[in-house]
Formats: sequence, C-alpha cells, structure tokens
Amino acid sequence: MKRAANWAAVSDFDGTITMRDVGDHLLLHYGFSDKETIEASYSLKVRVEDFMKRAFSGARLTERAIAAFVRTRVKSRPGFRAFARFCGRHKIPFEVASGGIDLYAGPFFKKHGVSVKSFFGRARVAEGGIKITYPFLKRTDLSSFKASRVSRLKRAGRKVVFFGDGPNDLKAAALADKVYASGRLYRLCRERGIKASRLTDFSLAIEFLKANHSSLCTR
Repeated sequence: MKRAANWAAVSDFDGTITMRDVGDHLLLHYGFSDKETIEASYSLKVRVEDFMKRAFSGARLTERAIAAFVRTRVKSRPGFRAFARFCGRHKIPFEVASGGIDLYAGPFFKKHGVSVKSFFGRARVAEGGIKITYPFLKRTDLSSFKASRVSRLKRAGRKVVFFGDGPNDLKAAALADKVYASGRLYRLCRERGIKASRLTDFSLAIEFLKANHSSLCTR
C-alpha cells in the first residue's frame, strides 16, 4: 500500500490560479503591448520579471483602474478558493510564487476572500507608467526562485504538489512530487518526460490530498 506523507503546495498565479494571464490581459486590453510581443515573452530564454518591468514601464494605469479590471474581468480557475481554504483548514502549507504584481494580486485575493503566503512583484504607479521591483529575486531569477520554494518544503520533510502554466514553472515542476499543469507548461512537461496531470480544476488537487496526505487519507 502506498505510504501517506505530509504534503505542501506551491502555485504560480497568472494563468494558473486565474484562467488568463492577468498581466498580459491588462497590457492587451489597454493597448500597451501586442500579441506578438507577449508571445515572444514566453520563450525559455526570456525572464518573466524582465518582461514585466519593460512592459509596464509605459502602462499608464491607476491602482483604481487595475482593481476595477480585476473585479470585472479576471476569472478564477474553478476550485481555487475551495483549495486555499482546504489547505488552511488542514494546515497544509500553500504558497504562491509569481512574476505578477501586487497591484492586481491584492484585489484578486480580496475579491475571493482568500489569504495565502505569496511572492509578487511590488508595483507602484510612477510618472508615465508602473515601476516594478522584485525584492525576493535579489540573488536569483523567477524560475529558480519557484524551484527553491519547492526544494525548501521538501527539505522540511514534505512532499510538494505544484501548479503552473508557463515555461518559467518548468524547474519547479521538475522537482515537485505531483504536478498539475496547463498551457505551455503541460506541453513542456510532456516533451521532457515530467509526469503531469492537466490542470482544469483545483478540486482535483483536493481529492488528491485527501487520498495522500497523512492526516486525511483513508487507509
């Protein structure tokens, strides 16, 4: 019989917790970028944090406009709120690591009544655009940072379930014990032989943890 373990969870945000990349959606909706530029940003050679800094530097948006955009246009992936509350209720560590920014992540979490340990770029409205910094990336890039969060939890004796959708999630997915992937990440995992389940609904992960987490599984 498979032995139960203590689990933790790490997730990307844009296009993973949300149904569509919020940063991309904002840039396209207000005309601050185009589809070709955004598609090119998903190359394995491009650092997401560098693209975000460049793309939003000329985005003349207010905090109020961004918050309103989140409330009216940003959709959560099914089951996310239930999953976050499930983890909280059962003391399962759950972290979000993202190249996205706090100006849209904050309103999203508030909208859904969820509080999660998270790492986002810090953004402030400046003259002519938005200035973004990533204090948690002083010695590494975003892709490696996500992987380091998985490694940290594994060193603490836990198995880790990871959720992602983009190329910058690949390193973390390769280290995780269970992967739920969508979009570009799902294709990359298949190409590289990384076992991944297709991410459609976070409720699937709830059922997985019920069956495998040491304090929840039925023996």
